[in-house]
Amino acid sequence: MKKTLLSLAIAATAVAGSVNAAEIYNQDGGSIDFYGQLRTEMKFLDADDYSADLDTGSSRTGVNAAYNVAEGFDVIANLELGVNTDDDVNVRNHLFGFATDYGTVTFGKSLISSDDVGGTDYSYFFGGSGNLYDTLNGAWNDSRIKYQLDLGNWWVNATYGLNDDSGTNTANGDLAEAFVGAKYGDLAFHFGGGKNRVHALAVKVPGSNPERTVNMDVSNTYYEATAMYDILENLQVSGTYYGSELKNEDGSGKIESNAASVGAYWTFMEKTSLYAGYEYTKSKAKDVSDESVDLTNTFVGLEYKFSNWARVFAEAGFQDGETLGFTDVNNIGTGAYSADSETNFGLGARFYW
Repeated sequence: MKKTLLSLAIAATAVAGSVNAAEIYNQDGGSIDFYGQLRTEMKFLDADDYSADLDTGSSRTGVNAAYNVAEGFDVIANLELGVNTDDDVNVRNHLFGFATDYGTVTFGKSLISSDDVGGTDYSYFFGGSGNLYDTLNGAWNDSRIKYQLDLGNWWVNATYGLNDDSGTNTANGDLAEAFVGAKYGDLAFHFGGGKNRVHALAVKVPGSNPERTVNMDVSNTYYEATAMYDILENLQVSGTYYGSELKNEDGSGKIESNAASVGAYWTFMEKTSLYAGYEYTKSKAKDVSDESVDLTNTFVGLEYKFSNWARVFAEAGFQDGETLGFTDVNNIGTGAYSADSETNFGLGARFYW
């Protein structure tokens, strides 16, 4: 949520955490902080005939550790666990690294740089359709090296992924991306891009009977530019352009997509904010066919913050159209999505520590 608002603040943050984290150890140059997020949400979706769906909304908890080796040089680590309603506990972050005056380097599993930076998306539920970086890997990498540098007004965030031997794990595919951002007065911006590749992704052959699958060598090349402007102390507007090319590296066939997103976040009363966004994505197939489709996505929401550690929110979204892609053996659409004039609603609450 609110990647645009948070991107400059977290761009050089080495590991996940919270401003409300509780320090549970601090001795002999070492420290350990305990943090977490309790997320509760209820959705009423058009596709489910608006039946109530109560979920955890990706609650998580974790620890950050740091040890000061010398002035300007720390050893750092992070372990974060996700907690879901089906009693499943999964490892979200597993990181080890070094923080210096010349930047921070971490090794392990986490979200990638493009998700750290984000694009224009103020939503909790129904936004983000115009951000095209996560088509193949869902914005995760299990074995990545990330470099982050904060130069005050300027920052750098880059990730390199070490590919999996079998080439079938989407979270261990080839990955290289880099982003640069800056803030001058009321204006902030960032730009960059990357390429993700999975060498043997099992996908369904459309129209095959009986159903047949093939392994495809697929890549996603993406690039973006985002600008944010604080018109007033309590009003921010932003816009993002995203482009991508989903390509069959073994033969012909590619899908080119272009997306534009705009949004605004307005704190019109103390602790109370209104946010909204509009996203338009156009996809066009090339080489194999000349099919062209588009998707329109809009949302509006209301948020109330009790403090920096607790908030509640309500949101409505509308989608119509489709994007192009393919479907893997787990029935997960890679780049492919469709909605027929669907209106959805969501309520949620979050508690941070």
